[in-house]
Amino acid sequence: MSKKVPLKRVGEHQELANLAAYLVSDFSSYINGEVITIDGGEWLKGAGEFNMLEDIPQEMWGQLEMLIRANKNKS
Repeated sequence: MSKKVPLKRVGEHQELANLAAYLVSDFSSYINGEVITIDGGEWLKGAGEFNMLEDIPQEMWGQLEMLIRANKNKS
């Protein structure tokens, strides 16, 4: 799991607790309706269905293209 995260580690409970403490403090009084992603940069790196494409070896891309084109022509 940590290999998908740019920081190369999973989060610690204390990091989430620090965020919660900040959000309930007076220092965050101007924040409202915000979504805060606390994931070590995974979302910004491109998390989702295709986020592991960088792990495909360069020599396989030609084979993948041929497979996709062959399947596309069948429809």
